[in-house]
Amino acid sequence: MTATLALEAVTLRAANGPERAFYFRPDTSDPAVINDVFRNGGYDLRRLDRTTKQRRHAEIVAFVEREQQRTGKRPLIIDAGANIGAAALQFLSNFPNARIVSIEPEASNHALLCRNTTGLDVVCMQAAVSAREGRAKLSDPGEGHWGFRTEAAADGEVQCVTINDIFRQNAATHFPFIVKIDIEGGEAELFSGSTEWVGQTPILIVELHDWLLPKRGISQPFLKSIAPLDRDLIHIGEDIYSISNVI
Repeated sequence: MTATLALEAVTLRAANGPERAFYFRPDTSDPAVINDVFRNGGYDLRRLDRTTKQRRHAEIVAFVEREQQRTGKRPLIIDAGANIGAAALQFLSNFPNARIVSIEPEASNHALLCRNTTGLDVVCMQAAVSAREGRAKLSDPGEGHWGFRTEAAADGEVQCVTINDIFRQNAATHFPFIVKIDIEGGEAELFSGSTEWVGQTPILIVELHDWLLPKRGISQPFLKSIAPLDRDLIHIGEDIYSISNVI
């Protein structure tokens, strides 16, 4: 029997919206997630203006407005490795018209993700993002609730979903905008094949994990997939921002 951890909540105050409770588990990795995303501005694209010499955030906002007018569709953001939903809420604070597809394989994280995004245009999937359909096995290396890993396995307990499929499922109403990837080394498999979606995605935000899993070439498939494309790379904190120059 697994003990249920007590929850606490912080109050989020959006500039143009109501206050919202965000639930977390004290004495876990959750407070660090809250600090990284809400206090330090993780995934807030306005950080690009402080990092680059050009006002990239303003260019991105203008791009989204043009695409909405041109296509009549809304932006689609995929949050792979969604944890408890902090990144989803940060993205919505910047782009309230977006749909977020949040992918989180671990059950207790997924339950909090659903609770923290209730009533918002956030599609919560308990799954592992992958280059291929199938199943994946979930493992806990002891890094905390933000450190679960997945590996393809026919008898795995978690369904695999592909970004190509998510794009197709939302194509009638939404255009690809951001794919954020923080999947604890799973990026090696994700970028190993079926990467048509990479060229269709204006902004990729990827945390690479060579530091966590040395001598395994974790970043190589990502680098190979973007090398032929006309994109800029910007390093902010733990994340690589790969930005298409169509913006």
